[in-house]
Amino acid sequence: MAKNKTYRKHLPGSSDLVTTYEEVRAGFVALALEKNRRATPFVEQARSLKSAASQVETPADLLIIESIQPALLTASGYREKYRFVPS
Repeated sequence: MAKNKTYRKHLPGSSDLVTTYEEVRAGFVALALEKNRRATPFVEQARSLKSAASQVETPADLLIIESIQPALLTASGYREKYRFVPS
């Protein structure tokens, strides 16, 4: 009994599975642009944090500046999803 190879309708040969250099390159470029787009807000936060940090005398003074609180939390590695909520 012969196996039913219905996939042969769409994939007649192994060469149909090969990705061209141009397609691979376009995929990497698209991925890099997306990563850049997602990183932009964090880079802006880091720049504002650096600017504020250069204007204060002690690290404790950074806590007083409300506009950089999100950047401080990001820089410290804090993630909202890891927040401990006591039961």
